[in-house]
Amino acid sequence: MTKIATNTRKIIANNIVYFRIKNGWSQEYFAELLGTSSGYVSEMEHEKRNISVDYMDLIAKTFDIEPHELLINRLPVEKRRIKKKHKNKK
Repeated sequence: MTKIATNTRKIIANNIVYFRIKNGWSQEYFAELLGTSSGYVSEMEHEKRNISVDYMDLIAKTFDIEPHELLINRLPVEKRRIKKKHKNKK
């Protein structure tokens, strides 16, 4: 599989990590909330998935943010892992 990562895909991937870490969620827990696998979440976070607009809406809803917040160019998230504990979703 050829990796074709656009700048927009990098921004979205970084924001998924940003909001997941901000919420204190592991990839496994976030995947559970989305109804997908942790492998799929990992692929999104590593720019290997082209995310549809509809799926971006689901991600934003899960994070309780507006969809455009996934397109804000933020500093890269350095720390990507958290302990298995997670905060309960609001």
